[in-house]
Amino acid sequence: MTIEADELHDDVAASIDATLLREARRNELLMARVRAGMVGAFALVELIYTAQGVGVPFAYRLPVLGYFFVALAFWRVLNRGWFFAGLWVVVPLLDTLVILARVQTSYSFHALQGLREAMELATALGLATVLVLSGAFRLSHKAVWASTVLGLFLYLWFGLQSDLEWPQLITHSAIVLGVGGVALGLTSQVRRAVRSEVARVTLARFLPETVLSGAHADPIALLTSPREVEATVLVSDIRGFTAWSMSRDPIEVLAFLNVIQGAIAEVVRQHGGMVDKFMGDGMLAVFGAPTTLDDHASKAVAAAKRMQEVVAQINARDGAGAIRLGIGVHTGKLVAGCLGSGMRMEFTILGDTVNTASRLEAYTKEAGASVLLSQTTVDGLSVTDGLRRLGDVTLRGRDEALGIWTFEPTDA
Repeated sequence: MTIEADELHDDVAASIDATLLREARRNELLMARVRAGMVGAFALVELIYTAQGVGVPFAYRLPVLGYFFVALAFWRVLNRGWFFAGLWVVVPLLDTLVILARVQTSYSFHALQGLREAMELATALGLATVLVLSGAFRLSHKAVWASTVLGLFLYLWFGLQSDLEWPQLITHSAIVLGVGGVALGLTSQVRRAVRSEVARVTLARFLPETVLSGAHADPIALLTSPREVEATVLVSDIRGFTAWSMSRDPIEVLAFLNVIQGAIAEVVRQHGGMVDKFMGDGMLAVFGAPTTLDDHASKAVAAAKRMQEVVAQINARDGAGAIRLGIGVHTGKLVAGCLGSGMRMEFTILGDTVNTASRLEAYTKEAGASVLLSQTTVDGLSVTDGLRRLGDVTLRGRDEALGIWTFEPTDA
């Protein structure tokens, strides 16, 4: 058996990268909305001044009017999903150039004295501050530094033309740099929020949404309120794994387990179940706990059948040939809750239903079948086509005989 784990690791890495990219696009989209609103307000002012025939000529107002349509189009394309990583430097640079072009026009056409000069500088300082803060949402400290440098340059460009005293320039520059420091801290908070989302997405591969939501909404209740539910338990085990692994390098063994266990765990997830734990070459999964699942017995049986197909595909693809699963499925009452205390806790399922499913899996070798279904599981199925009853068996630890079924034909 020679199987690489690269596909599974690449899948997890791709999921994390997709989450980061999605958050970065969402933040850029937020800034695009703000940008379109601000530039739209500036464009309206330009039109009012043009109608009154005051201020700079209309031709010099075109950059703002044109940039409004650019900002609007940028918002629309981002809203449709378009995005690339280099926007963190391209967009602030474009913002800076447009602001420079328009505000420089005002400086060139007016003698800046008194209130007019103060208003123009206040506008430049405000725009520089917004530019700096925009870097905080781009998930990169480099983006913050780039935005801060551009913002400081933008303000100093007009401040130096206004013949301000050096104490004023230094004070205003300190304000811009202070905003840059706040932006760095805000970036760290945003990055922590994104990492939390990445962790949630990663955990969602193994835990149902209700567990994750419960951990966020009411962690105390999740830890202290176990639930008794009717559910279906599936236990799987790789046949002959112990003997095979004794002659293999541990890294090869781990790679093998990553591929096989990852593949069948994905089948469980696709059918609405939860992987409770991996036990080396074994796996314990549950359908219907802690999240209520309609027709959980049918979902578990369908998952068991699909697992056999997935293993057959892996055998054919990698030439392993000898990979075989033993699977036991049983339906009944169980308790779902947290086990442990202190620094180490585990969300798990407990009860006779779990033990019976495990013993059914162990009995597959004696029964000459890869999959064994209990009578209670079959009783919960709406369709039993393709199943064959093997009879009754008294499993270890049980007093009563239990009817067992398998898929047709029997595949020893």
